[in-house]
Amino acid sequence: MKTRRVGPTEYNVIRLGMLINIWWIGVRLYKNPITSFRVVRQLIHNFTKMMGREKLVRAFKTDGKYHWDMFNPAWPSKGFEAFFRAHLLELQPVNGNEQLLRRLLIAITKRCPLSCEHCSEADTLYQKDILSFEEFSTRIDTFVDKGVGQLVYSGGEPLSRFDDLLRFLERYKGRCDQWIYTSAFGLSQEKAKALKAAGLNSAAVSLDHHIEEEHNRFRGNNKSFYWVMEGIKNLQNEGVLVSINVCPTKEYIAQGGPSKMVEFAHQNGISIVNFLEPRAVGAYANKEVELNQEEKDSLHELSLKYNFNKSLFIYPTVLFPAGYRKALPCGGGRSYLLLDFDGTLYPCPFCKTKLPAVAQPSDERLCAAS
Repeated sequence: MKTRRVGPTEYNVIRLGMLINIWWIGVRLYKNPITSFRVVRQLIHNFTKMMGREKLVRAFKTDGKYHWDMFNPAWPSKGFEAFFRAHLLELQPVNGNEQLLRRLLIAITKRCPLSCEHCSEADTLYQKDILSFEEFSTRIDTFVDKGVGQLVYSGGEPLSRFDDLLRFLERYKGRCDQWIYTSAFGLSQEKAKALKAAGLNSAAVSLDHHIEEEHNRFRGNNKSFYWVMEGIKNLQNEGVLVSINVCPTKEYIAQGGPSKMVEFAHQNGISIVNFLEPRAVGAYANKEVELNQEEKDSLHELSLKYNFNKSLFIYPTVLFPAGYRKALPCGGGRSYLLLDFDGTLYPCPFCKTKLPAVAQPSDERLCAAS
């Protein structure tokens, strides 16, 4: 089943269903419906404050589940329940020892066929994989058993470790919302079908310019754009929700590139466009690449334009997480972590402050980074 866009009327009904589901999670958690109502009301207050009291005009439905962005699991699902259980516990703990982690990013490999201008893993790229599937999975099990709701497989390029990627997806199928962050290089129809069958829910494909030659230059490979388009088409054909991750440079913003990228996504049936801040790490270390406030404001205004205007319903949802930073602090080390290819934990892909290195699955410190 291909992804279907959901309009405001249906989405309002779905919102109500989701809120009732979250309230019921709280009832089971707190053993008190009034306490649950109060905590859910606080969650709603925080979200509406972050959104400027506006409502998204669209959601997306795939395989009977509803998505509205990249950072919350689809509803209804076990991943959604686990995710929001942790979210409620952030607002109202029960005994102070619960896991608050909602999302785990997993760099399953540092292999990659590309040489990207902005690669945050430039210092470790192409290194040999260290952890076996069994060693990796026992570490992931620790988080899943304690209630992580969303797993995001990245790299390097996660497709470079394809057989193990399928095994990870199969292992956690139905227990977590599962994503890949990918360049889509080599993502044939056969591979897309295998990923969907194994348990992949959604994919974020990296695209950094709407013009083929410019994207290929940025990615250091003259076939990258071709595989982006092939991969997106193949995933869509298998009923996988597709987003694109865009890292806009100062030059691209000055040229009006972000608006052109949204139009490009619209023309190609892409559901979500996610604009990421360039960060002075990895290949960009010690370079003047980070966006100034005016550039950030332009991306935030673009997201507001497309997300809350009913006349633009047929367009993608446009995300710029940094635009909500004042209302919602970064969740790195609190609501999500990165598990690296050697077993090291970091608060996020950009913060290279090590948490327990090559930690053992039984190590309670794994879940103490909140």
